[in-house]
Amino acid sequence: MPALSTAGSTSIPAIEQRPLTKRQRALVGAAVVSNTVEFFDFFIVGFILSIIAEPWGLTFGESAIILLAAGLGTTLGALFWGRVADRIGRKPTFLWTVVTFSVATGLCAAVPEGAWLLLALLRVVVGFGVGGLPVVDIPLISEFVPTKIRARLAGLTVVFIPVGLFMGAQASALWGETLGWRGLLLLGLIPVLLVFPIRMIVRESPRWLIQQGRMEEARANVAWYRNMDPADVQMPPADAFRDERAGFGEVWRNHRRALIIATLGSFCFITASASVQAWGPTLLTQLLAITPAQAAQMFVLVSLASLIGRLFSSTMADIIGRKPIMILSALIGGAFVVTSALAGDTLVFGASLFYLGVLGAFLFGDGAFGVINTYTSEMFPSNVRATGLGMAYGLGALGKVFGPLLLALVSGSSNLITPAATQAAVAPAFLIMAGLLVLGAVIYAMAPETKGKSIEDLDTASMIRLSAKESGAIQRRGTTKQTATNRSN
Repeated sequence: MPALSTAGSTSIPAIEQRPLTKRQRALVGAAVVSNTVEFFDFFIVGFILSIIAEPWGLTFGESAIILLAAGLGTTLGALFWGRVADRIGRKPTFLWTVVTFSVATGLCAAVPEGAWLLLALLRVVVGFGVGGLPVVDIPLISEFVPTKIRARLAGLTVVFIPVGLFMGAQASALWGETLGWRGLLLLGLIPVLLVFPIRMIVRESPRWLIQQGRMEEARANVAWYRNMDPADVQMPPADAFRDERAGFGEVWRNHRRALIIATLGSFCFITASASVQAWGPTLLTQLLAITPAQAAQMFVLVSLASLIGRLFSSTMADIIGRKPIMILSALIGGAFVVTSALAGDTLVFGASLFYLGVLGAFLFGDGAFGVINTYTSEMFPSNVRATGLGMAYGLGALGKVFGPLLLALVSGSSNLITPAATQAAVAPAFLIMAGLLVLGAVIYAMAPETKGKSIEDLDTASMIRLSAKESGAIQRRGTTKQTATNRSN
């Protein structure tokens, strides 16, 4: 049974103090920058393919495999790095994810001409690193900042992910002809340079150190970030919140409800978002009779709507709560998806109603990603926080594959990777996506509210629940044994 202490403070007062110090802000900044350049590496392949597809003679299937390879790596990486972060610590795992995805992107530049399968395999490694960073840096930020602004600050790590896509587009447009596809991929090595300043900025999470019984290291790290004398840092009792059990089995046995809620909830949001994003540009070209380039320009505003939505959801989650934000985002986002489903070629004041629906869907539905992973991380105690988040995020990300497969079935397309978008398939396909968002609202309605609870409060509640569960199991075994004894007598 995990050790549980009820004496002393149930939080680390120094961490709860505001305003943030420069070192705490630098920690948040390091996570934001890392995620932004990470998704530059992740998205750059889409622009690379436009350069190499014809010279390499790539078939549609080969191109699709290259694109989907990183998505597969993301799922594997989230599962792997989440477990590693709970095993060896947040800081080393944070550094190794950055090294993994950036070096793998750089190695792609050395692929021989036409070796598309090798490129696809290296893209799996890129995704493997990319999948790990969110499941590490969100717990790290969450465990180092005040409770009242935890969602806002942890959410910043994913708010600017669309900037990575924008950077990839700009790099391709400005330097594609000059640098060529190999030069663009070599830009992916730039994040390696971040490892050195990150080593100076990032210290190990005090909450993880407490789980390991390394109290003095935890005290020193809190003091460093808060510019305090370590002797003045008040810490929980030495035996508080100790539980060295960690792993996939631990999450499934003792935190199954949280895992199921977080996995299914994120799956619903990811599937809907990925599907609407995949079909949106093509449908705009058909409905408005515009070129693909013009549709792509219109989707710049969609990316902006997503960024604003993520900022809004992460901020409001600290004000009205995580659960209300997830439910409202799902229902309002779903309503906008229904609008797009039924819009056809209708214009409102000269603007496509379909396009307005997509904007609203990304403002709310996709905007919810500003809080999803933060909320998920708070559903698990410190000893399995990254492992639980990695499992939920990794399995939920399979929606990026499930969505296109489902749309292919609905549209009657034989292409199971990127189904041909047709106006006839819009209504049923988008209504299914709206239904998934509504289902997401129902799922998150069953989740516990974590707003205003310190990391220690969450850990204590988890341990009390597990202690009660284990006591009940012992009592049931005793009752069963006594019954068996009575029968034998």
